[in-house]
Amino acid sequence: MTDKELRKLNRRELLKMLLVQCQETERLTQELKETKTEFMDLTERYDRLIEKLNVKDERLNQKDAQIAEFKNTIEEMKASREIELEEAGSIAEAALRINGVFEAAQRAAEQYLMNVKRLDAAKAKPSVFMNKEAEKRIPFESGWRAGIQRKGTQGRSRQMISMSGELHG
Repeated sequence: MTDKELRKLNRRELLKMLLVQCQETERLTQELKETKTEFMDLTERYDRLIEKLNVKDERLNQKDAQIAEFKNTIEEMKASREIELEEAGSIAEAALRINGVFEAAQRAAEQYLMNVKRLDAAKAKPSVFMNKEAEKRIPFESGWRAGIQRKGTQGRSRQMISMSGELHG
């Protein structure tokens, strides 16, 4: 309203207007109060949410650290497992080599026993081609003659034990 219009109004109309303005002010004041209360509630909620998010962020950071630690542990385990597999391969190869050594030793022992049996058989049946002097000598002891025992020694019994554990005599 303009000043002219206000001057034309009577007292009653002015009071009504004033009353309406007061009521409007009270309503707006009440609305402002409610809005402030809502704002305070929202700020408290916001602060609580921020606090909760900070706690969750800290937990997530701890989880990330644990995940990184577990990844490192997994990598170490993979590396050690690869070493174990490599060592297992070398152990298997070593076992095969040792097995080959044992097989060669078994063949040598069997050949030795076969040669000893041949010598015993040859002594039991003198060969026509054997020299009398060679017949009396044992190849590893020079001067030893078959059938002659030295003083103070007992006769030796020849018993052989094969690799299978059988006793030959």
